[in-house]
Amino acid sequence: METYFGYIKTPQDALIIFEACRKSKLQRVQRRLSSKERVQIRSGSVFAWDEREAGMRRWTDGKTWSPSRVLGSFLTYRELDTKRRPRRLSLTINKSSIACSYKPDGLIKQSFSICTAANQKLHLISYYSKSDVLAGRLKQPSTDPLLASIKVQKGLYPELNPLDTSGGHSATIHNMRLSLSTPSLSRHFFTKSMLPLPPAQDIAWGKIPSSEDQRQLNALQALLRL
Repeated sequence: METYFGYIKTPQDALIIFEACRKSKLQRVQRRLSSKERVQIRSGSVFAWDEREAGMRRWTDGKTWSPSRVLGSFLTYRELDTKRRPRRLSLTINKSSIACSYKPDGLIKQSFSICTAANQKLHLISYYSKSDVLAGRLKQPSTDPLLASIKVQKGLYPELNPLDTSGGHSATIHNMRLSLSTPSLSRHFFTKSMLPLPPAQDIAWGKIPSSEDQRQLNALQALLRL
């Protein structure tokens, strides 16, 4: 069911996957994943689909994710640990506050969407673990010999900024390295209103309003000062 196995580091990598599907070198997803297929999602899983062809716009995988972060052309989420029982905070903090933890070596999900010149709405979801990326265990489409013949057709993806080819993943990996040296950052605190409602991936894609990001940031800073 996977369209590809590897690491989508840049928008160019995503476009190569779309082009490979258009040229029938790879297969697009035609339907939603079954329960069994969701369990098989792994680091390196990449899924691409045409919104009209597959009859779906939102992606569901049965996992629980952090609020999205905009990194370059991607929306990025980190997998949350749902097995740990949420820990109540000190009574000095509002009773509605709950501690949420990222899943140890959990997956990171990123989404990428674009509309072609022919008004074809394409979506891509990829998963990876930071350990696999840092160790270089996942290949990029742009360096994969099997996709070397795939050239992105000029003008087919007018929404893509031609200068935006680096994505947000250099920053992602840099932040991951920092978190490894500061374990206390692996646990984040949210109020109930800030917690993602599982499954978070059911939320329609789109950029989070800047006011919402600022509200969450202010709330987090207030908690850290206590």
